[in-house]
Amino acid sequence: MKNDPPCTKSPSRAFNVRLGLNTEEALSNASEILASIIAIGYEDTFTLTEPQRSKNLGVLQLVELAQMLVDQALEREFPTTPA
Repeated sequence: MKNDPPCTKSPSRAFNVRLGLNTEEALSNASEILASIIAIGYEDTFTLTEPQRSKNLGVLQLVELAQMLVDQALEREFPTTPA
């Protein structure tokens, strides 16, 4: 704010990843976050006009690719079906 005193401390994070978070939990949470982004992104995509629609779909495709990588790593390291 305009009247706030200047910050003399180095900035800190607003959020942190819990210490000791194991790989399975981290990948599961990342997958859920990516799935939420995809759901929110598609919700309004087709109300947009060009070129915003195309940009939005491009971003969503990148997020879907990231989700595929996370899900594949999760399944490889922690299979849900017997090998």
